[in-house]
This record gives sequence, C-alpha cells and structure tokens, in this order.
Amino acid sequence: MKLKENNKSLSFILYLFSFFLLLEWIYPLKEVANTGNTSLFIIFIILSFILYLFNAPFFPVIVLKIIFISFSLHHIFFDKPIFGIEWVSILLADIVKNIGLLFARNWGELTNEFRTLLFFILLWLIMYLLRYWVIVRRNVFLFFVMTIVYITVLDTFTPYNSEFAIVRTVVFGFVLLGMLFFQRFVERENVQSTRKLMTKWMIPLSVMIIGSIFIALIAPKASPIWPDPVPYLKSYAGADNNGNKEGIGSGVKKVGYREDDSELGGPFEGDDTVVFNVVTESRQYWRMETKDLYTGKGWKTSKPDTTSSYQQYDKLPISLNEGIDSLSIKNSTAEDEKKFKSAYITMEQRSPNFVHTYGFTNILFERPSSSEKSDNDDAFLVNDTTEKITAIQYNEPFFVREYNIIYQLQRYSIKKMSQVTGENVQFDPRYIQLPEKFPKRITDLAIKLTKDKKNWYDKTKAIEGYLQSGKYKYDQKKVGIPKENQDYVDQFLFETLRGYCDNFSTSMVTMLRSIGIPSRWVKGYSSGDYQGSEGVSRNIYKVTNNNAHSWVEVFFPKVGWVPFEPTMGFINNSVFNNDLTTKSQAASTTPKEEEKVTKKPQKELDSDSEKASSDGFSFANLWKKTTQFLHDHWLFIVFSIIITSLISGLIFIKRSKWLPYILIWKYRARNDTETFSKAYLSLLKQLERFGLQKETGQTLREYARNVDDYFGTQTMHQLTEQYERNIYRGENITADWEQTRELWENLIKKTTG
Repeated sequence: MKLKENNKSLSFILYLFSFFLLLEWIYPLKEVANTGNTSLFIIFIILSFILYLFNAPFFPVIVLKIIFISFSLHHIFFDKPIFGIEWVSILLADIVKNIGLLFARNWGELTNEFRTLLFFILLWLIMYLLRYWVIVRRNVFLFFVMTIVYITVLDTFTPYNSEFAIVRTVVFGFVLLGMLFFQRFVERENVQSTRKLMTKWMIPLSVMIIGSIFIALIAPKASPIWPDPVPYLKSYAGADNNGNKEGIGSGVKKVGYREDDSELGGPFEGDDTVVFNVVTESRQYWRMETKDLYTGKGWKTSKPDTTSSYQQYDKLPISLNEGIDSLSIKNSTAEDEKKFKSAYITMEQRSPNFVHTYGFTNILFERPSSSEKSDNDDAFLVNDTTEKITAIQYNEPFFVREYNIIYQLQRYSIKKMSQVTGENVQFDPRYIQLPEKFPKRITDLAIKLTKDKKNWYDKTKAIEGYLQSGKYKYDQKKVGIPKENQDYVDQFLFETLRGYCDNFSTSMVTMLRSIGIPSRWVKGYSSGDYQGSEGVSRNIYKVTNNNAHSWVEVFFPKVGWVPFEPTMGFINNSVFNNDLTTKSQAASTTPKEEEKVTKKPQKELDSDSEKASSDGFSFANLWKKTTQFLHDHWLFIVFSIIITSLISGLIFIKRSKWLPYILIWKYRARNDTETFSKAYLSLLKQLERFGLQKETGQTLREYARNVDDYFGTQTMHQLTEQYERNIYRGENITADWEQTRELWENLIKKTTG
C-alpha cells in the first residue's frame, strides 16, 4: 500500500498534537455541561492513540476498548463488585431499555449511564476519523476549523473563558498542519524524508507560529467591527443590553424542583425529563417541603435547619398528620387496612428525598440488605422546619428507587372551616410573617377582596378565585424579575400580571398573611400525566420536571393544613365536603368523578383534533408542529446528525473493505459481452481505492506488472491480456467468463486487506 505508517517517531508526534487538539473539546465539559470524570475520557483518548501508534490488531483493539468503557461505566455509576454479574445485567437491561426509548423518541428519558456510553462511542468514532485524517489523508484542516468554531461559540454563549484555549489551539493546529503539509510534499515529490530535512522545515515554521502568537498578544487590539450578537439574542428573548428589560429576566432557567428559592422570577424553559412514575388510585399533589419566611424576593426558612431521625414504622411528625387516625401500620388489622390507600413510587432521578401526599401515614421501602441492619435502625430524617423527608442508612442520606406512600383520603369539612373567624385562634406567628417594607397596596387589595367575607374559608376562597379569574396570565417565558427595591408579589399583582405557579402561590400566601390568616408556601410536583391503568382501580402517572409546582396551605383549627390552588389553569385535587346544609354532601369531585372530568376534555380535544385533520391540510399547523419538534429535540437531532455523519464517513472510508463483495455479487450472475469489460474497470477503481495508483502515462501492462509484483501473482497480467483482446481485437470471451471470473474474484478479494 502506498500510504503506510513508516516512521513511528513522526506518527507519535502527529498523534501527540492531535491529542492536544482533541483535549480542547474535553476541557469545557466540566464548566459547560457539568460533566464529571473527564479524566476517564482523556485516558480513553490516550489509549486509542497508543493502540493506533503500534498498529494493534483490529479485534484486540475492540475488546480492549469495550473492557475500558465497561470499567469506566462501573466506576462512575455502580457500587457493586466489578467482577460480579449483577451490575452487568443491570447495565445490559438499561441499554436495552434506552434503545427502546430512542426508537420511541423519548430522548429526554435516556439515563445518564446510556448517555455516557454514547459519548464513549462518539469519542471512538472521532478517534478513528482523526487517525484517518492525520495518517492517511495527511490533512486535518477541517478538524482544526471545527475546533476553533467550537471554542469561540462556547466563549460567546457560555461562561467558559477560551482566551488561552484559542492560543493553544492555534499553536497545536498550525504545527500539525505544517507537519502534515511537509509529509504530503515529501510523498508527492518522492523525496526522501530525513531528520535534517524535517528540521529545516520545522525551524522556520516554529519561528513563524511563535512570532505570530507573540505579536498577537502584545499588539493593541482593535475595537469590534461587528456588533456583539449576544445582546441582540437576549433582546430577542426579552432582555436589554444589560440583561434586563423592565424586570424581564436575562437568563432562562430549566423548570424543575430546586433547593434555593431565595430569588424568584425570570423565565423558565420546559424540561420533560421524567422524575418519577407513580401508580395510585387518583390524582395527587406530591409534596417535597414548605417555606415560611417571605423576604420580598423569594422564600427562605425562619429557623435554622434541624433534623430528627425516625424508624420505619414510626408516625412521622409532619403537620399534615395532625388530623389523621393514629393507626399502627405495622400491627394494623384487616379492618384497619381498609382505611389505607397506597401510591407506588418509582424514582427515575437520583435523590435521597421522598415525595409524599396529603393524609399520608408512612413511607414503606425495602431496606438495603446488610448483616448489621436491624428493624430498629433509623430510616428517615425529617427536617423540623421544612418537613422535607430524607432516607438514611448508617446516619447518611441514600437513594431509594422504589417505595410505597401509605395514606388516607382526606375530605376537608367546609362547615368546620367556615366556623373559623379568627377569634381565639392560636397558631405559630411565623405563618403570618411579612417583610417590614411590605407594600401597602397588596394589603389593601386583600382587604378589598375579603371585606364582605366573615370567616377564614370564604376569605381564602375569595383571594384564590381572584387569582384564578383570568386577570393574571400563566406564562413561563415573559416573566418579570423584581428590581432591587421592588417586591416580587407587588410586581406580579400590579405591573407584569403574568407569571407561573411561584407568582400565583406567593401572592396568595402574602395576601392571606396581610389580613391575619396563617398560611405557608408549599413546593413539590403536580399529579403528572396520565399513562393508563394498572388493574381495576389503579392509574399510572408520569411526573416530569415540567410538573414541578408550588401551591398554598392554609391553617384551620380542628381541620389542619388545607391545600388551595391559586395558579391559573391548575385544579385542586383535594376533596372538600359541603356539609353546611346536607351531611357529607361533596362540593367538589370525588377521585372517580375527577378522573371523568379529566378524561372528558381530553376526548373533546382529540375530537377537535380529528375534525381539524378532516377539514384539510394546514401548512400553519405543520410548520408549528415542525418548529416545536425541532425546539424540543434539537440536541438529539444534532447528536443524531453527528453520529450518522460519522458512521457514514466511516462506511465510506472503509468502502474498499466491503465494496468488492457487492461487485462480486453484481457480476457473478451476469454473462453478456460487456460483463468482463465492466468488471475489469471496476477492478481498476478498487485497486486505486486500495492504494495501488496507476501513474500518469503508464500503460495497462506496466500497471498490471506492478499489481502482480505487489500481490505475488500473475492474475492481473492475465486479466489485462483478456481485456486488451476484448477491446482492441473485438474477441468475444463470454465462453471463458467462468474461468476469468474466478481469476477476477480472487484478485479483487485480495484488496479487502
């Protein structure tokens, strides 16, 4: 083969600078993508280059890389023994599951294990292409330009500072380009490459590169000629040059549960990543924690965080449990168990914190097997201030994937709540706390809305109904951020009039507090998306980051903490008993009725959709669906294009390996007068792909002699004689095609390497 890796030292230098260039793609990952364990990716790159340098056999290379990738996945994600079969079976099951998700286009649900595996495969393909560009093609300009573009884009649109990365990339890239140009020159001019000649080439190249970098660093920098595109893009998203526009947020955060709520406001970007799946009888709101201290900008806790630990069957001291029958789950009778319902939770995101619902009595889960474990070991850690529940083992939080929420269906008595007027009511004063400079017009609005109401329940419903009336628009995009001296609720109620659940729920809590009604801010998840049924009475719901939600709880003596839903477009799943006139008459829907109400609009929506489809084709709808699909899945689309391009490039590069077999299949069944001529010309093209080029002015017989010398046969000479007789003498060799075909097949198979 003409292009061979003859000089190991030169190949080492080329691979070394290619490695430095590729590292510039890895360095930003920690800062931009929060990717850990980048050292494993770097080791994988080094291993690949070493194997290429020493021309390791194909199959041992594959085996070694698979072993390394498996070790890396085990190191990152599994804590089981590496030589055990358990983690391997889990990994294989995960791969099969994620392949199904790929075909189902549920790309947001891909696990981190599978994403990491795909990244290793991507690195593997890039390494192969780099070897091809550097050693075979002797041209790495495309990869160099792609690296420059990649770094500059990250520097422009992310916090990554690429000042020195650009300098490093230019140095490594120009050295690599210079050395590869020298190799192409030597091979094209058939000049003997010596160390002296290489030195003469590299000295002026190095001086030029170092001089250019030095001048670029010390020279005065001109002002930008083109305007900065970032402010334009921000303004397009609703921000000014400083990142703010009348309180409109400059940064777009992803929707989802987060710990810090001290500064609320700003736009959110949707995220359909699955957090957990739940199997239960009816829709529920899933609590995580409460906050009690409103600062004017967001929510904090008024007390330092203190925690208490509890065992598996202890009644957890959550304020929601105050009105629940004190039953022992562990020792309950069959009659007692009829009062309990259960919700089976399967977590998809790793977190030690439990979600729980209203009326819950306990959380049951399988404890990790251990010889030291006892039923008396602590299982829960409860935050005394926020009521967040965390799983613990050996006094350390740990992740529980599957657990059961045991609860009793709560029915809140409107009669009891309507009897509360505020007289002689005792409650914790932190639940009517407001900032010292709380805007008076918020209090005035709350008084105006409730002036004709006599009891706490009617006042609460009046404020809830006002926020749900439609005056305030639900929006996740054009959402304000309060200015330095502006109150978060005041901005929402009187200026922007648009926001999401945090705006609505915080406004209701503060208005209730301003008129002396104890209330608190609750966060967690809404009920999720209905996925079907399991059995007769149990439904399946998928809860994603898009279901992250906040709402309101109001304290009523003899009833407890009652949930209310002020956010426009959301429905309170709680059951209120209208027992003012008729005993146990339900004012709102039961769980069974709620399911019917929920399903009916969906059927109507489906019917409308079918009607619209039958009316005719709409380019507007098609464009809207297309743009929405591209917006939601752009990352996977880009990744798929890259993978497809790399695989296609690999197939094209390796065409000399597989194309001969297609040619053999093509000509084997043919036996006309033109078959041999076409087969011979196909052989010439395949020999060129193999690396045996026909020189300009060289005759076919001279070329055939070179081919036979290379393979140590006389086959090409015989085929060439046959071809010349067929072309120049017009001889028909159809009768001899069977024998000729065998010679042609044997020779073309040799080009597969």
